[in-house]
Amino acid sequence: MSLRFHIAWIMMMAAAFTFKVDAAPSFYTRCLETLSKALKLNLPDRMEADVDNDSTWHYAGKPLRVRTNAYGDVSHIGYKLFDSQWAVAHDARPLLDFLERYALEQDVRREGVDKAEEASRKRVTFIEGNVSMLRNVDPETNCTVSEIERRSYTVAWEKDSLKVRLQVSADYQLFTGANAVELEQIFERDVRRTRLEPTEGTLPKEWLQGRRSHADSLFIVSNGCYLSDQIRSDLYLYEQDGTLFLVKDVSRPLQSVNNILLTGHSEKDIPLKLTVDKYGYNKSQIEITLQQLLAYFRMENCKVYLGIKDRTSDYITATLFAVNLKMAYNHTVSLKFPLKILDGAEMKVEGTIYTYTPLQNITEKFFINNIKQN
Repeated sequence: MSLRFHIAWIMMMAAAFTFKVDAAPSFYTRCLETLSKALKLNLPDRMEADVDNDSTWHYAGKPLRVRTNAYGDVSHIGYKLFDSQWAVAHDARPLLDFLERYALEQDVRREGVDKAEEASRKRVTFIEGNVSMLRNVDPETNCTVSEIERRSYTVAWEKDSLKVRLQVSADYQLFTGANAVELEQIFERDVRRTRLEPTEGTLPKEWLQGRRSHADSLFIVSNGCYLSDQIRSDLYLYEQDGTLFLVKDVSRPLQSVNNILLTGHSEKDIPLKLTVDKYGYNKSQIEITLQQLLAYFRMENCKVYLGIKDRTSDYITATLFAVNLKMAYNHTVSLKFPLKILDGAEMKVEGTIYTYTPLQNITEKFFINNIKQN
């Protein structure tokens, strides 16, 4: 064999070895990667998507819950404190994940983390019991969760002589362990990977319980308004053979664009040139589709509301709000929609997004006066 062949073979084997050594599962947040290293978890190099495993791994004699998200990233590591079926159906699942991770973190020494300093930032107040008692909580322990919307959660456990009750702020950064900058990075990373969901043009499930009315030969299904009567979650539909279909008609541009921006329904993907306005006056641009953005919001269990700002012969400009009151944040997206898209033109929607704006500090009076339900 030639010297060149030997060198090429050695380089190829070295590359393969390097790949094997460096192979590791991906993580939703940096804090989960740090926790996994501290635990010395023997995770597979590649994790399947949507895994919820509570029987393979243990720490200090207690079972761990390890979960992955739709992209196969490790999205949760914590002690198994809650019944799995109850937890998966809970509408504040990130809170439960935080508590399971928080309990585990008390027992693990993580490099570069000062536990006392970290605890002072987490704003967890024990009303009864203390953090060490969480080690005695298990899925059979009776648990209740109460909520002051956008403010805080109170979680209580009781079993025999064990009584623990704590209060924690409704803070998505706290629950995920990611600050504002990392959440922006997560958005940019994951919205690009979001899979599109086929739509049939009928009434989406998110509006099935909406208030229904009828005007000008159209049906209107409303999920109410947000902050103002002009920012609404209304869909416009027509009836055909007993089924309601979303309006998409060049003769009704306002209703058609409204439907598209709230649901993403269109015969083809609509390109979106999106500017991400970031913490610290930084900006970046990404190229995705409008449908990917809306699918990302749905994955986060956000409700969407739309306010039309202006209309010309060529464009409609609007502001879209994606709101998660359980996690006390919203996304705000300013959009410029070319009306020629309704005629099938290959044009881009342009937009600017402000992600994960906290809602905890908005006064209660403001919300009471300006948020209206059906």
